[in-house]
Amino acid sequence: MPHKSNLSDALNVLDDKLRSLGTLAKANSFLVEILRKDRALLEHMGADDVRAMLMKRARLAFGETAGEAADPDVLEVLAGSLTDGRTAEVIPFPSERHQ
Repeated sequence: MPHKSNLSDALNVLDDKLRSLGTLAKANSFLVEILRKDRALLEHMGADDVRAMLMKRARLAFGETAGEAADPDVLEVLAGSLTDGRTAEVIPFPSERHQ
């Protein structure tokens, strides 16, 4: 039976990593879409204004008012990347999943 337990543990870890990767992909896709769509506008804004605008749009897209599209994990990744002075260019892979 230990083999089944080890396999189950390994699958759970892989599932968790895949969920994290999916969350990061969704967050990055959101940012790329905005950067493509609103490039001209963003080029004329300061970094703080861009971060504020991106967070506002992220809350609308993934927050509680987004209905079925709500995704608190994506919102958390974006908030962590946009509110502490980082740029929106690269979102680092999280070291551990927050439960």
